Amino acid sequence: MGIERFIFALVLGCAFVTQSSSADEQVPSDCPVTRPPDPPFVPPAPHPAKETGRFWLGTNALWTSLADDGIWRGIVSPRGTRDKSWWWREGWEPDTDWRAHDPGLVITARRLDAEASPVQAPRVTNGELASGWAMLAMLEIPTSGCWEITGNYRSEQLSMVVWVSPQ
Repeated sequence: MGIERFIFALVLGCAFVTQSSSADEQVPSDCPVTRPPDPPFVPPAPHPAKETGRFWLGTNALWTSLADDGIWRGIVSPRGTRDKSWWWREGWEPDTDWRAHDPGLVITARRLDAEASPVQAPRVTNGELASGWAMLAMLEIPTSGCWEITGNYRSEQLSMVVWVSPQ
């Protein structure tokens, strides 16, 4: 295994380790977190129609998944709470050299309930899942609170509101 693949595997492995919050954690009433759409968005095959504890949000042109309760949980670091963010587009696949490919997705976040500097995912790359390729970013939110996260891919835009847990 080359060093690049080892580092990529290590980063992905770390991204899967998350801290859980208490089961009775509540989102404040003044944070309008994004809830599952009705009717639900079902991505094209081979993606599953539903993931346990999560829902799909978007259209075939750009979609992601969110926690059913609207809480963004991740790894707490000295700089905030970070978590991976997977994004899909029907028919999207990376170039043949997946390490060098920048899919062109830009992910930003802005706090809604207090003053805070906006943040942007520093790098978007690719990841392969059982259902195929996806665009992958590590997003670090600097403070807990109510945040709007927006993904922009070419002419498509998708926004959601999440509660970043103080953990």
